[in-house]
Amino acid sequence: MRARFGWMSMGCILAGPLLLIGSLSLIVGRGSPVSSATESMPPGLNKIDHIIYIVKENHSFDNYFGRFPGADGATVGRTSTGAVIPLVEASDQVYPDVAHGAADAASATDGGRMDSFDKLPGAVSLGVNHSYTTMYPQDIPNYWAYARHFTLDDHFFSTIMGPTFPNHLTTIAAQNGGVIGNPQHSMNHWGCDAPAGTFVQTRAVTGQLGTTFPCFDFTTLADRLNAAHVGWRYYAPQAGQQGYIFSTFDAIRHIRNGPQWQTNVLPWTQFQTDVAHGNLAPVTWLVTDTAESEHPPASTCLGENTTVAEINAVMHSPFWKNTAIFVTWDDFGGFYDHVAPPVVNSYGLGPRVPTLVISPYARPGFVDHATYNFSSLLKLAELRFGLPALTALDAQATPLLGSFDFAGPPTAPFLLQPHSCPIIPSVRISGAAQGGVGEASSNVITLHDAPVITRIITSTTNLSVTVRTSLGLQTYAITPSMRVLGRGGRFLDRLALRRGDILLRQGTTVQDESADSVTMSGRVAQVEVGRQLLALHVTTTLSGSARLRISRPGFRSEVVFVLLTPQTRVMLPKGEKLAELDSRQMVSVTGTINWRTHTLLRPTLLSVGAEAITPPCDVLPAAGERTCADATPTPTP
Repeated sequence: MRARFGWMSMGCILAGPLLLIGSLSLIVGRGSPVSSATESMPPGLNKIDHIIYIVKENHSFDNYFGRFPGADGATVGRTSTGAVIPLVEASDQVYPDVAHGAADAASATDGGRMDSFDKLPGAVSLGVNHSYTTMYPQDIPNYWAYARHFTLDDHFFSTIMGPTFPNHLTTIAAQNGGVIGNPQHSMNHWGCDAPAGTFVQTRAVTGQLGTTFPCFDFTTLADRLNAAHVGWRYYAPQAGQQGYIFSTFDAIRHIRNGPQWQTNVLPWTQFQTDVAHGNLAPVTWLVTDTAESEHPPASTCLGENTTVAEINAVMHSPFWKNTAIFVTWDDFGGFYDHVAPPVVNSYGLGPRVPTLVISPYARPGFVDHATYNFSSLLKLAELRFGLPALTALDAQATPLLGSFDFAGPPTAPFLLQPHSCPIIPSVRISGAAQGGVGEASSNVITLHDAPVITRIITSTTNLSVTVRTSLGLQTYAITPSMRVLGRGGRFLDRLALRRGDILLRQGTTVQDESADSVTMSGRVAQVEVGRQLLALHVTTTLSGSARLRISRPGFRSEVVFVLLTPQTRVMLPKGEKLAELDSRQMVSVTGTINWRTHTLLRPTLLSVGAEAITPPCDVLPAAGERTCADATPTPTP
């Protein structure tokens, strides 16, 4: 007789739900019929009584773990021009959001060549490439700590070549109902309660495109659990919160309009309280609100700290001894990844996403190179609780058993502390996948009544800054002991602050939201050595927008003025002089970009004549890491 697993409340058992977060399983149109037979439980899997899926948003494997030792990562990437460029340090809040829809993913992966991420709308702004970036250990220290202590899966792929909604559907049902996009005109309701006129794009297995209302009635893992009397819960933002778009059971009619919508789909902030009070379902999905989701331009730091708090809650509880936590990300978010996704059907797989396996029985300090996708997560739950598969995809999926060692001694709780974040402005995220800036995207940083610099006075040691808000003027000193950051959370040269910039202040940290420390690339437009001025033609990738009268994604050529200083290290091809540069030559320059004025201030390095530059000193200001090239700099003329 099959064991029954209900809602666990320490000593008592109640019928109830569990939570699973992330983008799971693969899709087969509207689902392929499978046998109702169940597979036998693998040895040792009965040591796991609780499965938790934590699903985060929009990052590729190389973007988070490209530099992780022992993993199949990358520190350089090939672009559409054939150039191989370094993956520079990623920002905490990536803005603009990079396009990551179905067509964008197909374009970026380029038939497995993995060389066209730079063509995505939002990928490049003023010659600064947001797609070809990677986090350093100092940027996401706790995710790296989990990877070192437990198991990191480095060949885990999103199931759908596309954005959030179809991938989230696969995390609960091993299919997407043919959906390939995010709901449109939904008023932040991605499901059965969406207003009339809401639609989502679909694609039949024949390739025919269509649209449908985002409300479905296919069988989900929750239905299989219900039939087996196994409890589940789905923790998600509620209606009225931006992150309600991630509440995927809203799109399943018999759940959304049934009694379990009230009993099993709960506020995401309730998860830690439930665990602390001894309540954890056998299967749990957990998604957060947008600010904590890591969906650009949301803060990675805030998202990581939120995940740590959720995992700590489990490790503090008696549930840790028999729990498996899977932290995964739903799609690639427009970020570069170098591994071509396997082709399993017309929908996917999509690009790799990071996945951490955290459990007393996860292999310690292990990188699992096996190929998985979201359907692998469902398959593991099906094996553990004796459930039949939902579709052919989870039936054929490889469960993540290679990430576990049930014969070894269990690992003790590994409690981590949140790390210090930059100043984090609010964000507005609708889930739009088209990428780009301004009116071309609705995923934006929001600054209300932001302080604007009206005066700067420089002294020997301090800067005196006056800012204006609706409350009037305020003057304060920026001392050498204070942290000065740019918009992306990187350290900034305080002498790069300018009148007109938006300057936030929090304790001993100030953050210029108009500037950032960057490395940009462009072609020479003009050189005025006497004025120490270099003008560059740079590129910004655009998305299609009716309001901006842009019919389809493309490129815009712009000009950035580089203001050289005597301290700028200039690296020239042998025998050339700065005054002799012409428009055929590429330049890479590291310094402080002012997004408002299109000027690059206080550059530390100017490298001419190569499209791919080995990162020299000072290009990693956020990490504080020095990786100096061997080349000897040529003094500035």
